Order: sequence, then structure tokens, then C-alpha cells
Amino acid sequence: GGFVDSVIPFTYTVFGVVLAQFVIGVAFAIRTMRGTFDQLSQRPEDVAMTLGCSRGGALWRVTLPAAGKGMVAAASVAWARSLGEFGPVLVFAGATRMKTEVLPTTVWLELSVGNLEGAIGVSLLMVFFAMIVLVAMRMAGERW
Repeated sequence: GGFVDSVIPFTYTVFGVVLAQFVIGVAFAIRTMRGTFDQLSQRPEDVAMTLGCSRGGALWRVTLPAAGKGMVAAASVAWARSLGEFGPVLVFAGATRMKTEVLPTTVWLELSVGNLEGAIGVSLLMVFFAMIVLVAMRMAGERW
């Protein structure tokens, strides 16, 4: 309501767009990373600590490298989800041309004025960006 917007203004601001996309993306990333970390064995981390690593050292030297592919997958899922996010962005930040406009809201704005060609063009651009980033993430994941 008005109180929240007076303390942290995010309606019709870029901050509102970033906040909406971040909250949705983080939820998907955490869900993906939880599955990754649940599948890891505790034993390599315990062995590293018996060999002199601290808990933090074992985390950085053993656990995070072992979870690399899952973290890349989590980042790609979060990014892909944020790229297509429409509802929360529209509700929290609005859809104002050249101010809080993101690709999904651009499609909606173009359709609302009857510009089907523009909406299709932006939709194809979104598909193209998503394919490029997902292929790049897959290639990065294969290196690990």
C-alpha cells in the first residue's frame, strides 16, 4: 500500500522491476540448488576437514566445485524464468514505456495497441536471447 511505497518506493521504478524479477528468480534458483546440494555426499567435506581444512575451506574447495553444474543449472533456470516474468513485474512495477518496460510487458503493450507484428518481433527476440543464453550455460556446464 501507500505506507510501503513511501518507505521503499518501487511502484513504477526500475527498482520494482529488479525486485520482482529477483524474488521470482531466487525462488527457482534455491529450489534447483537445494536438489543439487542434497545429492552431494558429506564424506568429501569431512575428509577435507580431517586433512586440515576449516568448514569454510571445505565449502570453497570441495563442496562448491562439486556443485558447479547444479549452480549453473540454477542460474540458467532463474535467468530464463526472470526473462519471461510478466505478472509480478506488471503488478509491482507497472508497464510504462521506456521506464519500467521489460520484454514481456512490451509484448503486452504492443498487443494492447493492436501491433501484432511488434509483439511477434519482441517474442521472437525473447526466444532468441533465451536460446543463446541457455546454450552458453550448457557449454559452461560441460566444462565442469
